[in-house]
Amino acid sequence: MSLRGAVKELLPPAALRVVRRFTESGAIRFEGNYKTWKEAQKVSGGYDRADITRKVYEAEIKVKQGKAADARDGVSFDTVQFSLPVMAALGRIACICGRPLRVLDFGGGFGGRYRQYKAFGLPAGVSWTVIEQPSLVSMGRETFESDELHFSVSIEEALASGSPDVILLSSVLQYLESPDEIFREVSAARVPHVVIDRTPCFDRDQNLLTVQRVPPEIYEASYPCWIFSRTGLLRALQPRYRLVAAFSDPAGPLQGPGLKFDLGGFMFDLEN
Repeated sequence: MSLRGAVKELLPPAALRVVRRFTESGAIRFEGNYKTWKEAQKVSGGYDRADITRKVYEAEIKVKQGKAADARDGVSFDTVQFSLPVMAALGRIACICGRPLRVLDFGGGFGGRYRQYKAFGLPAGVSWTVIEQPSLVSMGRETFESDELHFSVSIEEALASGSPDVILLSSVLQYLESPDEIFREVSAARVPHVVIDRTPCFDRDQNLLTVQRVPPEIYEASYPCWIFSRTGLLRALQPRYRLVAAFSDPAGPLQGPGLKFDLGGFMFDLEN
């Protein structure tokens, strides 16, 4: 399957991309161990939830209107929810490039991480392209697109406007049926830098396929979710990419079916 097909068929709405503890009680749950994606789908809900997308959209509108500082999962915040490792990675890449960055944000919703980049005070003049489902792209283009922020339905479409310096994969790989296909596409594009963030990882040899259940306090939903073997995830971009740094989300370990895992992040450079 091409990346265009993967985006259209597999990528969940922006609201389904953040795996994190919403409360100290760990209201988000991970249940079951499934052999196939179809098996996990049978016991979980679907991705095409217009009500969830609308909730996320309305939260982003509040930010655009200055009524909130940031938004995630359709929840508004009084302060910007920076991912400091991602900001550090983008700042490093900007220094290496010595010019305004060209960022490809795979699964970037309505451009929340672009807002964070701007709020963090990183170099101006960035060209930021979000890859999303066609419905979100249409909404994004109508309401949020600017001279710097753009929306595309595929990497192929985005590449037509020029090669990016970095691909950002934040809280998205775990919701794809075949994440290895995305890695193959990324490697084939030979983008100089890859940044992965908020991706479930644990120290076992095999990936685990489970179901993530979100409580109604956020939005009531469930969907298949991968917990990745850390070593397997690192191998997926080898030998073309070199690992520069690894980090974990400060929220700490999460509880899965009979295991604990964290939300890992990685910075990669293309090997010469």
